[in-house]
Amino acid sequence: MSNKQTCINFSYHTAKGLRDINEDAYWQGINKSNQILCVLCDGIGSQDDSQIASQITVKEFQDYFSKRRKIYNCKKMFHICLERAYKKITNCSNKDLNGKKIGTTLVVLFINNDQATCFNLGDSRLYHFSLQQNKWDQITKDHNLYNHIMESVEADPSLDKNLLIEKYKNQLHALTRCLESNALVHKKYDTFSFAFEVGDVCFLASDGVYHFINLNDINKIISDQRNSFEKVAQKLVDKALQNKSNDNLTCIIVEKTNACQ
Repeated sequence: MSNKQTCINFSYHTAKGLRDINEDAYWQGINKSNQILCVLCDGIGSQDDSQIASQITVKEFQDYFSKRRKIYNCKKMFHICLERAYKKITNCSNKDLNGKKIGTTLVVLFINNDQATCFNLGDSRLYHFSLQQNKWDQITKDHNLYNHIMESVEADPSLDKNLLIEKYKNQLHALTRCLESNALVHKKYDTFSFAFEVGDVCFLASDGVYHFINLNDINKIISDQRNSFEKVAQKLVDKALQNKSNDNLTCIIVEKTNACQ
């Protein structure tokens, strides 16, 4: 999908893949001030009914953003929506699911003119391609046990990195932060800001996509679909499935084609 007024191209797709249920949820939109919001959530697969958490969270951001002509403070927006989602997820868990834990990862992209802000909880990712630098950067950092170990070793060099990795080798991808019912781990989230200029691309994805493709795949598919950009996300999901993805798959691609007025 393209939007001539904002000079932005969108492409987005989701698939349940080999799973029985799609626990991912996503939304993207443009308000009357030509600001852009993209939200992608991946329900925690080890917890039954976590599609409820991802759906609730996406809906909170969609409702908040859609009802406002302009967002003046995106950090305030994120905080409000995050807390509202947490309360509704916890309420649903306690009232309807006998207190069973449900949770989701969350990556949010807000674009205002040539400035982008990203918020992250969990291991869903945002990548940014800068045309000026001609390279991709992974903006987000996964909130998992492996990265927690790396940060701990950096803060305390007396810790034995190899010993810790060996000890927890079967749990390295376990989440250390997410949005989860009756747990306050969402209180500490990451925020990133970067320039989003003409020719730049942002790529949001759940781990069912990014673990099974590489940045060369993204470059090739974008190049091949130059005249039908709306198909890029589906092609990326198809590629991940060809590469034996065993998870739900969701991605959003945002491209800035011209200077937005």
